[in-house]
Amino acid sequence: MMSIFRRKLLRLGVFIASVVFVSHTLANDVEPRLYSNVPVGVNFVSLGYANSQGEVTFDSSVPIDDAEGDIDSLVLSYSRGMQIAGKSALLSIALPYVDLGLAGLLYGEPASGRRKGFGDPRIRLAMNFHGAPATKLKDYSSYQQKTIVGASVSVGMPFGRYIDEKLLNIGTNRWNVVAQVGLSHRVKSFTFESAVGVSLFTDNDDVAGDRRLEQDPIGLWRGTLLYHFPKGSWIGTGFVYSNGGRTTLDGVKRDDQQDNWRTGLTFSYPLLRGHNVQLRVTEGLVARTGADFRTYSASYTYTF
Repeated sequence: MMSIFRRKLLRLGVFIASVVFVSHTLANDVEPRLYSNVPVGVNFVSLGYANSQGEVTFDSSVPIDDAEGDIDSLVLSYSRGMQIAGKSALLSIALPYVDLGLAGLLYGEPASGRRKGFGDPRIRLAMNFHGAPATKLKDYSSYQQKTIVGASVSVGMPFGRYIDEKLLNIGTNRWNVVAQVGLSHRVKSFTFESAVGVSLFTDNDDVAGDRRLEQDPIGLWRGTLLYHFPKGSWIGTGFVYSNGGRTTLDGVKRDDQQDNWRTGLTFSYPLLRGHNVQLRVTEGLVARTGADFRTYSASYTYTF
């Protein structure tokens, strides 16, 4: 009898597990300094590790209770400062490798699953429209930030590991576009940042074989406050709010709209010239559906 229940769960709930990691990744965008002036021609190579653990909340139609998620991820990224129309811009690409686990009660009995592999790569272009002129590295030391206004577009590409008949998946088998408009304003040792945006999804036509998953757009808001120490180190805290994202499976709408808040704390410290480490913790405050994780992460960046 349990095997019948498991097959039924596969047909009803496989797509939700596919969405969990995407929602988690978007919600973790509490990162400060997304809009700042970057010298033209400067390159950044970063390697980061993150561990996330916490509750995964499904909608009431899926018979999973007390679900706990555990994610270990390594992310390799490359960024380059550019000039577009006389303004500073930053092009970035990131590739994650993920070890994703989920455990809980399926119809009252213990059940678990685990998946490893490369996640969906993501490319991002950020451009500053005001307050951040394109500057060569040799002239950058004379730049003093006041107010920066910019925009960014980030594209998640469906090239990660995806097995359509499995409950858990690393890849999402669909495109995701996140567009944001933001500003950054500095007063003495403090910088305030805020951004609004929307996350858009294409359909996934290979859920449990040939079923179609559709998802409404997710509205995003982010606010952060930074304090700058002497010699280049800084600390920042912020909030991210996400709303929307209701899914439809084969024309049937589900009660899984997001209404979630996260907060985070980041500390950045320059080790030597061109070498930087960053420590971050993020925490879910409210999660109607999706991933309510606490995440600890560390990254190293080499600038050249």
